[in-house]
Amino acid sequence: MPINIFEQNSLTWMPKREELKRPIYKALVDKMKSDVKKGTLLPGTRLPSQRELADFLDINFTTVTRSYKLSESLGLTYGVVGKGTYIAQTANKSGVISSPHEESLFELGLNSSFEQCSRFLNTTIADVAVQNGLENLLDYKNATGTTFQRQVAVNYLAKLGVKTSIDNIAVTSGGQNALTIILLGLFNSNDKIAVDHFTYANLIELAKMINIKLIPIDFDADGMLPENLERACRSNELRGVYLMPNYSNPTGIRMSEKRRRMLAEVIAKNALIVIEDDYLGFIDMEKEHIPVKLSTLLPEQSIYICSMSKSIAAGLRVGYLVFPKVYQQDLLQALCSINIKTSSLDAEIITQALLSGTAYTIMHKKIQLGLKANEIFYKVFPQKCEVRKNVPTFIKWVPLKNNELGAESIEKLLLANGIRVFHSDRFLVGPKIGKEFLRISLSATQNIELLEKALIKLKRVLSDNDLI
Repeated sequence: MPINIFEQNSLTWMPKREELKRPIYKALVDKMKSDVKKGTLLPGTRLPSQRELADFLDINFTTVTRSYKLSESLGLTYGVVGKGTYIAQTANKSGVISSPHEESLFELGLNSSFEQCSRFLNTTIADVAVQNGLENLLDYKNATGTTFQRQVAVNYLAKLGVKTSIDNIAVTSGGQNALTIILLGLFNSNDKIAVDHFTYANLIELAKMINIKLIPIDFDADGMLPENLERACRSNELRGVYLMPNYSNPTGIRMSEKRRRMLAEVIAKNALIVIEDDYLGFIDMEKEHIPVKLSTLLPEQSIYICSMSKSIAAGLRVGYLVFPKVYQQDLLQALCSINIKTSSLDAEIITQALLSGTAYTIMHKKIQLGLKANEIFYKVFPQKCEVRKNVPTFIKWVPLKNNELGAESIEKLLLANGIRVFHSDRFLVGPKIGKEFLRISLSATQNIELLEKALIKLKRVLSDNDLI
């Protein structure tokens, strides 16, 4: 047996060989999880090289290779070509974002949707409850929505600039459900999907669960950089790309039409499956010009998601999934396997709200509240170079100074001061890139009057701790 030359030297991670049970590669991953949880392996730590760890443990090199590959697929680590393997920023916590509501908190974390507008639905819900044939909405029929519900959806999407037919649309149980259906229906374990360097947190968690690798692509003020996507296509076997061209979560970036067309050229050239998440598409509905959708530019390789959670009500889990014929069978099979059926009752409330005009009243009210919320944000956090102050986005970001606190400590500091807000590390894919910020939800406080108080307090706490 060779002499272990590392026994008197320090590696960044030194698991004990005698504690590893067979199979060794799985035991190494379990030990990695345990050390991350205990805090002895911190996010951003560069692990020993595969050769170093194999020599240290006196095991086969391929065992470590297999272990590192498994840890990366689980979201514990990420690799940087030519530099090594690192513990992921999100390894020690779930990035899933939901609402453990507490009355005493200023809520600026959950990307909510001005839920005070839900009261406008009271009459619609009452009307649906007494309509003839209500019981027909409560059985297993019409798994993807009734023909009538899908036709109303087609008419609504036309107002957003999306042209489709009832044969190419399905009603889902919200946007997250639609995303799950797409990943399970069209992708396989170990497939790679390009995403923004900061992307939707619940997509990150979903990809971990089903072993899909997310490849981060750098961005600028206009969104994902086409040349970087092209480079990633050459160095990775990419299968798809996930984008939020309208008011991306978490950055709030709205992609220009020029950038959309440039990305479409790269995507078409490399035959990627496009997942276009248009969760705030309704914001542009009242404008004279609606930017072209990626799914319009690439109709035969795009799946379009339109969630109704932000536009109408989060508690009514309804979304619309638009797809070309080539993906129809796989997506509908996945939908039925996951949901058995979408709630026809929820879908009917949304349908009747669209028909009566109540839905458009709610959307208009939310747009007005969004404009007011942005006005308040810029009053508290003035920005010299902001060119889109009159856009009713629901989220903003506040850049942070370089600091040694770390994401979790910053969130805990703010929580201790009665403010819930989320750090950019929750949305980070891959290594840090020198940008650190807080994502601020402008639509989550109980009313618009509380928003200014919450933002003023947030600014004071950040300033007092030299974070801005």
